[in-house]
Amino acid sequence: MEHIIHLSKDKKLKSLIDTQDPFVLLKRNKVYLHLCASILSQQLSTKVAKVLHTRFLALYKGKEPAPKQILETPATVFRSIGFSNAKASYVHNVCRFF
Repeated sequence: MEHIIHLSKDKKLKSLIDTQDPFVLLKRNKVYLHLCASILSQQLSTKVAKVLHTRFLALYKGKEPAPKQILETPATVFRSIGFSNAKASYVHNVCRFF
């Protein structure tokens, strides 16, 4: 709480802090998909990232895949739609966690 009081001394930050509830975290469904999308977009233009994400979902007929489905998809398939080896590995690691 002290950090909020300290940050509130800055006029611009104070206006932001006053409009937000910093202690509320929103629960997200399918966090693994958000993480996968984040991995896909790293170091890419937004246009390329969108294409890659569209291709990714197309592997699963446009539906959101379960972690198990993603894990069962070989890295070579991900590579064939434009993933780097690292991105394929990271996506598998995220799904392994879930």
